[in-house]
Amino acid sequence: MKFFHRYKSTIHGNYRRAYLRSGLLSGMMLMLYLLVRWLMKNPAESPVSYLSDGILLVAVFFFTMLYRNALPERKATIKELMLFGMGTAVIASLLYGLYIWLSGFSIPGQIELFTNNLMEAEPFADYPAHYWSALWGLLSAIVMAVLGGFGAFIAALILKNEKGTVIKFKV
Repeated sequence: MKFFHRYKSTIHGNYRRAYLRSGLLSGMMLMLYLLVRWLMKNPAESPVSYLSDGILLVAVFFFTMLYRNALPERKATIKELMLFGMGTAVIASLLYGLYIWLSGFSIPGQIELFTNNLMEAEPFADYPAHYWSALWGLLSAIVMAVLGGFGAFIAALILKNEKGTVIKFKV
């Protein structure tokens, strides 16, 4: 049974506080993207697009790099960077989904555009915007969290610089 082993890794920093800050900043960047497009009279056709995906992935990688550089001696394991990146992505996606849901009350035209572009029929006349905004908020939060988790994994693989010690058990 040689293949059973455990790793012992050390957490070098306070990644929870750091991912709360980074997640809030990333979520605000995503919200600002939608708001600026709406104010420029060029609203987004979908709550999840290549540009919003790119904003999230670049933010997760950038904030992970900043977190690693702020650690003592710049030492970080893949576990610590993965926890930080996943936390950042989840906080950002929840904030983004909440913004889309609340924008159904303040910017119903944006939600109407999402619904009419992403559905084959014209269902918008049947229900008000805030019904659809809950759907689009939940959908975008889930999709962005999954994408951010993938980005966190790639960032952790690239930016790790310390390996955990292997503990072998004899059976």
